[in-house]
Amino acid sequence: MNSDENMLKRLFKAASKSHQEAAGAMPFPLEARMLAGWRSLAPESEALVLAGMFRKAVICGVLVMVVSIGWSQFRDTHEVPGAVALVNLEKVIQVVP
Repeated sequence: MNSDENMLKRLFKAASKSHQEAAGAMPFPLEARMLAGWRSLAPESEALVLAGMFRKAVICGVLVMVVSIGWSQFRDTHEVPGAVALVNLEKVIQVVP
């Protein structure tokens, strides 16, 4: 820690010895172009922002549903032997009332 403090002190000492000139004013053409660019930016509509957020939420929801359905199917087929055969058999058997 002490060596870090010494390095920091040396850095501050070297920075105080350097003579840096103050930056001048920004050239007028550059300033005018920047201000014109800022003024031309149209504010975004809240409806567009909400529509984008809704679209992302729906995509995330669908992704979660697909992953959870796949995970439950994968887990059930490995935990219960013959689970797929039972499901297929249920479709074949017709119960007479």
